[in-house]
Amino acid sequence: MLGAILVLIFFVLVVRELRLHFWLRGSTLIRSRRKGAVRIELRRRVAMEQLPRHVSQFPVPREERILVGRLFGCVLWHREESVALPEAACTHLGEITPQEFDREFPAWLRVMGKAS
Repeated sequence: MLGAILVLIFFVLVVRELRLHFWLRGSTLIRSRRKGAVRIELRRRVAMEQLPRHVSQFPVPREERILVGRLFGCVLWHREESVALPEAACTHLGEITPQEFDREFPAWLRVMGKAS
């Protein structure tokens, strides 16, 4: 019985890790900091996002920042924030730099640190 529970827990952890791996694969690494076996990454994703119908019928440009904590390469936790970009950003989504809308994010997700 104990063996079956351990196999089930292991299976759940492997499936979770694979799901997070594929989800994070679509993001770009901005910054990484390592201390021993623990690594903290700041990632970003810029894309057109479909909001719920009651908010908007059309996709809107958004930037998402993701703070990821890893232990021995496996994702332990992640926290994300998303901000709306101006409509004009639709024409050049691939050219938007991380610093361009950095001030829109909380200090813990900024590339440039706290605003002065």
